[in-house]
Amino acid sequence: MIEAIFQILSSICSILAFIIVIYLAKSNIKFTKGELQKIIEHFVWGTIFIFGAMAAQLQVDLLKLAGTPIDMIKYFFMIIAFYFYLIASHKIYQLSKVLGFASDELPKKLKRVLKS
Repeated sequence: MIEAIFQILSSICSILAFIIVIYLAKSNIKFTKGELQKIIEHFVWGTIFIFGAMAAQLQVDLLKLAGTPIDMIKYFFMIIAFYFYLIASHKIYQLSKVLGFASDELPKKLKRVLKS
């Protein structure tokens, strides 16, 4: 009984990851150039690799393959996914330093205009 619940939860996670990739891919088309497109691309790749890790975990759970190479592949996919998420997060951080209104890197003239 409890295994069926875990399989249902795993299936729901897989479906959600697939839907997220579709939405991210569609939104990336609307941003044809620039940093925002690169950020979305990194999120797309990160989500694809998370989906791969979840698929590998589902195989490990269903076929009782703990400690096998497929289990190692799961962690490899997760590391790659988190690497892409890290790159995207870093790009967002850099973008926020330039576009954020509390930024130290805004030009002084722009700061004066915003203060008045």
